[in-house]
Amino acid sequence: MSLRRAAARGVFWTALDHWGYQLATIVTVAVLARLLTPGAFGLVALATIFTNLLKIMADQGMADAIVQRSDLEDEHLDAAFWASVTFGVFLTVTLGATAWLIAGLLAEPALAPVLAVLSLSLAISGLSNVQRAILKREFAFATLALRSLVSVVIGGVVGVVAALLGAGVWSLVVQTLTFQIVAVFTLWMASDWRPRWRFSWSHFRELLPFGTSIVGFRVLRLANTQTDNFMIGFFLGSTALGFYIIAYRLLRLMINVTTSVIGSVAFPTFSRIQHDAERVRRLYYRTIRLAALVAFPGFLGLVVIAPEATRLLFGPAWEPSIAVMQILCFAGLVTAVNFLNPTVLKALGKTSWRVVIMGITAVAQLVAFAIAVQWGIRAVAIALVAVVALMAPAWFYAVHRLVGFRVGTLARQFVSPMAASLIMIGAVSAVKNLVQSVGLLPQILVLIGTGVTVYSIGLWLIDRPLAREAIELARLAIPNPDGRGAHPNGSEGT
Repeated sequence: MSLRRAAARGVFWTALDHWGYQLATIVTVAVLARLLTPGAFGLVALATIFTNLLKIMADQGMADAIVQRSDLEDEHLDAAFWASVTFGVFLTVTLGATAWLIAGLLAEPALAPVLAVLSLSLAISGLSNVQRAILKREFAFATLALRSLVSVVIGGVVGVVAALLGAGVWSLVVQTLTFQIVAVFTLWMASDWRPRWRFSWSHFRELLPFGTSIVGFRVLRLANTQTDNFMIGFFLGSTALGFYIIAYRLLRLMINVTTSVIGSVAFPTFSRIQHDAERVRRLYYRTIRLAALVAFPGFLGLVVIAPEATRLLFGPAWEPSIAVMQILCFAGLVTAVNFLNPTVLKALGKTSWRVVIMGITAVAQLVAFAIAVQWGIRAVAIALVAVVALMAPAWFYAVHRLVGFRVGTLARQFVSPMAASLIMIGAVSAVKNLVQSVGLLPQILVLIGTGVTVYSIGLWLIDRPLAREAIELARLAIPNPDGRGAHPNGSEGT
């Protein structure tokens, strides 16, 4: 299978993974939002800040180091596995022992038992990091998609049942742990690799430099994605955080079903061609153009239908989330434009550059959120948009140093998707005024149908080559009954 076909097939299965995962997640959240209070969501979100931080440290960047490394040996895999497991167990014990201290510092007594139980996720996740890296390295995205879908569905069912039985906030805790346990089980079933009882310090040290920079970047990225949650939870309380989290949930959904789909496949793909500068540059243009193709209409469309979507999915009690959601969509637009840059830097081995830019971003967000939080969750959302927009040029400059793209050529990649998206927004807004008297579900179905139709026609009229390229890649990605990807010319592609 050519690299182009492998990448296209990877996008297909990753899209299935992300879209299926997000569909199952949003259905679960929609049900739980009608059974639980905003405070319950806020409490678990506050606990997740700490578990996500320590989970990054438990992995130590070993999974990405395995994917990126060209000369991989079995000893590398064994060393990475035992390091992840050992550190995961250590961090579980540490967080469990300090949960009451953390809860006291945050003046949230109910946080302590939740945090102590969720600390188990650190040990659980360490059991499957290497298996996931091996499958990603081998472009086995179909297996990863199946694992993700099974895990999220089972976890969601368990969480909803627990909520119906009156478990309250614990239904969210049980949902999280069930998801991770099922994920570990399915990954071990899918992967033939098994760890051996050995640990090579020399092989561990070979992975460590790349892994350390990955950890640094991810810690800073987590700070960027969780500082707003922490500030809101600390200064405004768990209920305000619950409203913010639901708004942010739909933003993450849009990111995960658009640019993250492509980004997951981009890392191993760019890693394979990292020594061919011209090929990297061509792929950079095409990838960022295709990302804009799906992200621009998604985020702009959500701005228009956010009120109806929020009321339908979560109920009228969550209306304070609507304005926050609409503001955050503009952060999503900037993220869609910028999403590929950190991945390219990682694939080309410039992980330290990512750490520097992310560190500056983390400081900027900390200052912005500290100032904005006194005016409420909407002001925090506006501050997030501002910082993301101000930092985007730094990411592009770093990639430009390596890839040498032309600014004019890059800018042209966004013109057609944006023009078609603006036409779509006009049409959807006009139709929205005509269907306000019908139920929420028919409204949303009509608006989405209108948006998809108008955007598709607009793109075809504005940039027919781009529309044809998207159709070609879709045909290449979707497997035939014989298990091979389709190609319009019957060839492998390049």
